[in-house]
Parts: sequence; C-alpha cells; structure tokens
Amino acid sequence: MPLDATPPADAVRSLRHIAVNPVLTRGFAAPTIPVARPRLPDACAILPYLQEIDANHWYANHGLLWLRLQSRLATHWGLEAEAVALTANATLALALALRASGVAPGRKCLMPSWTFVATAGAAREAGLVPHFADIDPGTWALDPDAVEARPDLHEMGAILVVAPFGRPIDTARWDALSARTGIPVVIDAAAAFDALRAGGPMKVGQAPLIVSLHATKVFGIGEGGAVLSRDAEWLERLRRLSNFGFLGSREAVLAGTNAKLSEYAAAVGLAALDAWPETRSAWQVLTGHYAEVLAGNPYLAPSPGFGGDWVGATLTVCLPRSGVHGAEGLVSEGIGTMRWWGDGCHRQPAYAHCPRDPLPVTEAIARRSIGLPFWRDMTATQVDHVCGVLRRLALQGENSLSPRLVTSEACIRG
Repeated sequence: MPLDATPPADAVRSLRHIAVNPVLTRGFAAPTIPVARPRLPDACAILPYLQEIDANHWYANHGLLWLRLQSRLATHWGLEAEAVALTANATLALALALRASGVAPGRKCLMPSWTFVATAGAAREAGLVPHFADIDPGTWALDPDAVEARPDLHEMGAILVVAPFGRPIDTARWDALSARTGIPVVIDAAAAFDALRAGGPMKVGQAPLIVSLHATKVFGIGEGGAVLSRDAEWLERLRRLSNFGFLGSREAVLAGTNAKLSEYAAAVGLAALDAWPETRSAWQVLTGHYAEVLAGNPYLAPSPGFGGDWVGATLTVCLPRSGVHGAEGLVSEGIGTMRWWGDGCHRQPAYAHCPRDPLPVTEAIARRSIGLPFWRDMTATQVDHVCGVLRRLALQGENSLSPRLVTSEACIRG
C-alpha cells in the first residue's frame, strides 16, 4: 500500500492496551493515530493452510506446516533448514537458549538494562541472575570491547546481547569474545527478522540468535519465536528442551518443557511469508518517509541505524529533554505513544534488586526517548502530522522541549 494512500476505515481505532501509557491518557480521548496497529494475514490468505490442517488431522507436535515454515524461514535467513528451530514464543526461546548453553543455575547473566523486560525475564526463567550493564551511546547496545575489559567478567555465566529495536549488530565481535573467554553468548534479536535476511546487514555467526514472531513485529504470526544457530549439536539440545526432553523417542533425556509451535501458528506464518515481499515494501516506504522527515527536524533523533538497509516495526526517538512530557503533548493532540522500554529493566520492580553497574547512558536515553506511531498502513500525511506536532510543541516551548538540535548521542547529555 502506498504511503499516501487512503487508510482503512478503522485506522483511527486505538489499540488501547499497547497504544498509549494509561497514566498519560487520563482526561484525554483515545488517540486518533495509535502508536501501533499490527496487521497479520487476513482470513482468506490463511484459509488454504487451515484446510491442509483439516485434511492432515495434524494440529501440533511438529506437523507438516510447521516443517514447511521452518524450511522457508531458513531460506529467508540464508540457512539450512536444520539451522532453525521454532518455538511458541521468543521469551521461551531465550530461556531455553541459555539452558542449552549449559550455564549453571544461579550464575550471573550480563545484559543491557536498555531492553524489553522479556530479556531479563528469560534469564530468570533459565535460573540465572540478570546483571545490568550500560550501553554504548552511539549504538544503544552493549560494547563487546567494554564487556571484555570488565574486571568481573569471570563472574558472568553468560552474556545476553540485544540488537536494539532490530538494529544490526556485529555478531563476529561477539563470537570472538566468546571464543576468547569461554563465556556463552546468546543474542536477543527479537526485532531483527529483516536485518538477518540472506544478504542483509546482520550475519548469523556462531552465537545463537532469537527472533520474535510476535504480532507487533514486521513479520508476525501472533505468537512465536525462532532460534537460529549453526551449531547442530547445540540446536538439538534446544529442540529437546522445547519438547519435554524428547527428540525422536519418548525418552526424556533432558528436563525440558513444552515450547512447541502449533500448526495453526505455522499456517499464519506461511501466509505471512507468501505476502512478505509486499509487506517489506510497505515497511520500507514508511521508514523512508519518516527518515526523510526526521532528517529535517532538529528536535527529534531516531534510534541509531533507523533508515538503514533493514526494517523494523517500531520507531523510538530522542527528544531534547523529557520523553514523558513529550508523550503527554502527543496524547493531548490525539497521537498515541509508548515508552517501549520504559526507564530500563533496572527500574522495573521485579528486577530492581538485581545487580547492576552505573547506568548513566541508559538512564539518559530512557528519560528522553519515546515511541512514535509506526505501522505499515500509515499515510504520509499522518507521518508529517506526528512530526509536525512535536516540532510545534518544541517551538512553543511546551512540555519542556527546548528548541535545539538533538542527536542520538546527545541524549546522554543533560
């Protein structure tokens, strides 16, 4: 769909549970431009695959559609079919990846605080203790050189790296660190479905990568996850762990769980892959227009890498000062927003007690960043309106937005 086409009739409906922070909506009507509006294949596109399920009488437990989806996704990522494993969701996949890496329960798991809480939750699910580290201001990700220089690196049982908002990271550097230190590295690449494509900007190395197939991602099936690994033996352990410890027999050789993807989810995935070229093109058009508008707006700085050779399904920007105040201004104008990662995992009550380093970069970026409306049916007019409102608020001096140039790295300065 062209970016300047007329949106569907229901485009103004709000997905209130994800569109805005409830605290910010008090006294305001539901947003006319929601922050997110997921779109999965319609019923007609899924129907042929559902009819196959009816004919096969195979509904779960590694069915024929599951097998086909796994193979087609592997082709998308330039891998052999055996190098991809599908799971019920990406959070379970992260937890199982840490378990498959053989990290003893109770050990620390080094990770950024600047991530979605699922990253920390997965470490806890694997029996590990999250240890939050600060990020590099230019990448919003952990810096492998800084990690390797840590005097307490010997205390870490695993390193959980995050590709922030789908931005490509250099997997080779993390593979080298793991090889030198012997510490397993797992990469949370939840939003990197497109960046990891065959020939794309992010390469599949030795460290396993976990991709989310949640409805809110550029390629969504509702709920689901994928694990990418070139280590066949390691991936076999993960497959066993996701299937009660079974693999080809009824003998539980590992204490596993049930993390299998159903045939119904696979049906949605196959329909989504059929439409992926058109879907990706729509995301590219939206990303390109936002990047063009933001390039001329001195009050907004997108997260690092935005507008590059990959597409993601969220847009986080840095404001001159307070992201909370900026969000209030947007909501008052009928524009949905979300502070996707809040103030960082270390500020979440469930993880506030976890060990952490000083986090000045994380806290500065968290304080000044918000998510803007970003969904593939958005029109150019809507994009222009969103950015124009923030520019006007800045010019008027409302919500403490100072009219001065902002860059991603400037987010860490006061």
